[in-house]
This record gives sequence, structure tokens and C-alpha cells, in this order.
Amino acid sequence: MNAGQKIVFFDVDGTIYEGGKGTPESTRRALKRLKENGHVPVMCTGRPKASLFPEVLELDFPALICGAGTYVEYEGRVLRNLLLPNPLLMQAVPRLEKAGCCVVLEGPEYLSCRMKEEDFTRFRILDRLRRDYPERLKPMELLTDRISKLTAWILDAQAFDRLVPELLRSFEMARYEKFPYVEMMPKGVSKADGIRILLEELDIPLSNTYAFGDGPNDLEMLQYVQYGTAMGNAEESVLRSAEYRTEGIWEDGVARALERYGLIGRI
Repeated sequence: MNAGQKIVFFDVDGTIYEGGKGTPESTRRALKRLKENGHVPVMCTGRPKASLFPEVLELDFPALICGAGTYVEYEGRVLRNLLLPNPLLMQAVPRLEKAGCCVVLEGPEYLSCRMKEEDFTRFRILDRLRRDYPERLKPMELLTDRISKLTAWILDAQAFDRLVPELLRSFEMARYEKFPYVEMMPKGVSKADGIRILLEELDIPLSNTYAFGDGPNDLEMLQYVQYGTAMGNAEESVLRSAEYRTEGIWEDGVARALERYGLIGRI
């Protein structure tokens, strides 16, 4: 272990990337400088590996934490690849659909859904997969799908709320403020749990850890690391709970914070 080496975890959507707009140039330069200075940048996203598109992967992270902690990879070696039990999917998904939810199942190899047109309207990632990467999208088959997490679009909040106590017995949940959807991961799994696995692998102490995020699935991550930083465009729950804050994604928030932390020089 290099005592001076730091490890920095970056959420994707809303932190280093925005669909339809890409990645700020200042963030690209900052990530490059971070690696040149001997530190380890890590992509730490709620997206499963199957929905990481080339414009995100080209940022060239040496380590990936995907599916909100269900998948961990370092320099091409898979350290974790958790899947939800199919009996649990067969129990939970019909209950969610009966409560009016539109459900997407997300795994490391593909995403699956009911393939209804409203699925593609509500989930832009599904539409992108259908258009550009159809081999990563398939009709939902609860008995056999290899799935690490699921996302539900909530159409009836009251009906969903009645299910929450039951769902919390089997899932971790991250519910969004700006959009009516919820991410559901295996019980006990979060981005922080994925970070723990990577720190053990690389023998980097918690005191050398930093993270950036903007959404509810980032809360555990930002609270777990030494320097958890909320983006200026983060949801209110994240801004309230994170100890540190930086500017928004398009206000050079990542680069400015890395400069202030002394991890890179002025961009």
C-alpha cells in the first residue's frame, strides 16, 4: 500500500455524466490528472454493467462498482457479482405490478422488462438499449433472468407505500425525490458495501477515501467514506446528509472539489 495514494468514488448520472449532454471537459481533465498523480478513480454507479454506454466507459476507470454495489470489478477482475434469487423476483415483481408500478430488471449482462411502449417512454436507458444495443435487452422472464437489482416507476404512491414494509424485508431501497421511481437492491447491499470490498482488495485505508454523488443511492457511500461530497445539483436529502458540498456538474463541481482537496492541481 502507498500511504499517499487516495481512492475517489464517482457516481455517474448527475455527477460525471448527463444523458444527452455527456461529461464536462473539466471533469475529463480532472480524472486524467487524478490518475497521473497516482490516485485511483472508481466509477460507482447504480447502473448495472449492461447499461454502461461507450461514452461512459471511455472515461477509463481502473475499477467499477455497478448495480449500486452488486458488482465490483478491478482491472478486469470481477470481485463480486451478486444476483437476486429468482423466487424472490417471482414474488416481488407481480406485487409491484399489481400496485401499478412499471418494473425494470437490471443485471450485469442485460436488462429485462415487459417490452411495453410505456416502459421505453419512462426509462430512457431502455429506449437507448432498444435502439443501439438490442442484445442487452430482453423480455422479462422471472424464472430465469439473471438480475442484480430492479427499478420501479411508481404510478400509485399510496399503493406502493403499503408494500414498503414487506419489501424492506428483502431489499434495500433508494427512492428519488425528483422522479417517481425507486431502486431496489439485495438486502444489506449498497454502494458503501461495494466500496468496502474494493478497499480490502487494494489495502487502502478508509482515511484515504473520497466520493461524489447526487442521488439517494449515494447516501450510504457519502456517509461511509472520509470525504463524502454532494454535488450542487444533488437531491435535497443528499445535500442535507453529506458533510461536504461542491458546485454542480456543469459548474465544474468535480474538478473544483478535487483541487480543494489537493488531489490535483488547478485545471
